[in-house]
Amino acid sequence: ARIDEIRKAKLNVVVVDAEGNPVPEAKVQVRMKRHAFPFGTAVVASALLGSTADDEKYRQAYFANFNSAVFENDFKWGSFEANRARSLRALDWLGEQGIQHIRGHNMVWPGWRFLPADVRMLASNREALRTRVNNRILDAGRASAGKFKDWDVINEPILNRDLQNILGDDELAAWYRLAREADPSARLVLNEYNIIANDDRNKADKFFAMIQWLRDKGAPLDVIGEQGHFGFGLTGIARSKEILDRFATFGLPIQITEFDIDVYDEKLQADYTRDFLTLCFSHPNVDAFLLWGFWENRHWKPAAAMLRRDFSLKPNGEAWRGLIYEKWWTNADLSLDAEGYATTRVFLGDYEFTARLNDKTVTILAPVTQEGANIKFQLP
Repeated sequence: ARIDEIRKAKLNVVVVDAEGNPVPEAKVQVRMKRHAFPFGTAVVASALLGSTADDEKYRQAYFANFNSAVFENDFKWGSFEANRARSLRALDWLGEQGIQHIRGHNMVWPGWRFLPADVRMLASNREALRTRVNNRILDAGRASAGKFKDWDVINEPILNRDLQNILGDDELAAWYRLAREADPSARLVLNEYNIIANDDRNKADKFFAMIQWLRDKGAPLDVIGEQGHFGFGLTGIARSKEILDRFATFGLPIQITEFDIDVYDEKLQADYTRDFLTLCFSHPNVDAFLLWGFWENRHWKPAAAMLRRDFSLKPNGEAWRGLIYEKWWTNADLSLDAEGYATTRVFLGDYEFTARLNDKTVTILAPVTQEGANIKFQLP
């Protein structure tokens, strides 16, 4: 019921002739082309740009199953500085293919083991360290400005506190202000793990407090990111909704940014994917859902992938497709009333609308947004 309320809108169609008279006998087809909601995955620049047979299959599998992306490692600090040109080229390529929702991951991961080696060498020089971090944020943000819909400004800061221990916690809020300066168009995210997955209640309390603290400091925090790496401790769906509801009290969008289930029971994996995805798609504050990889050969937890090494679909992949491209996908043939009108509710997204009468055909490409859509055909 929530999905029908928040993920669909009213579609009004009318068909008239050249003089504006209704054409009730016309046939109208409604064909969905892409969801408005971002259903995405982590991707790898080398595979997107590569020339091997597997690279081509990787690209085909991506476009067949997703409409959103986040780079797994290519825009992390060390990787970006080492392969800057390739990372930016892959980002441009995705945009050229029409992918409109791309996440940046991440500007600062504040633990020493996730930072370039030279950064740790600045530990005894507070001002030099601050300058190096600030320059990283400005560089990454400016280099990709206008191309990322969302940017993970800080990743996993609850346990990774090496930079904060030297620079002070106030630096976190300053990083958000720098990120906004570097790319005013991107929504800025705080990304953390084990908030829903593994239901770490102590960590969730700290994460909640950090969000409130950042807002009190005036940090331009726009989105709450919950990674969603599940293992054998699968959080119940009712409990997961309680957690989402709690963080929804901030009034900010929530994203599932790095979903996977690292278990070998493929039926359990598929069932939980179906149920958790359904919960998130039905929650009014959740505005994106991304996997942390999809192909077994390019996955940090191979058992969690939804495509096997030969690119065949696993049960969790079937669950994913069964919801997104079947249950939540609108293809309809409409019958018109005597005035040439038809009304229905459809999932939000991009559509191809076609009206036919004998040898006369008119096609309209248009989105259906939260406000709905009014499509008028005038047959020649």
